Amino acid sequence: MDVIIALVLISLMLVIAGLVFFFTRLFDGDFEHGDRLSLLPLADDTGENENKTKKDDDNSDTIDSNAQGQCAE
Repeated sequence: MDVIIALVLISLMLVIAGLVFFFTRLFDGDFEHGDRLSLLPLADDTGENENKTKKDDDNSDTIDSNAQGQCAE
């Protein structure tokens, strides 16, 4: 009978420790990382494709200005 009381007390301590750990992690914001990752595929791309379009726009400006200069001659 003493073993059952000891097991109940140990299990209650483990449950309380688990709840304390869970709530400290919850208030520190560790679980918001999953929300950010789930919304990441919906975010706009800001990678290399944007840089390539900027380079293409810059090149087209120089080509257009050269073409205008040749037509004026």
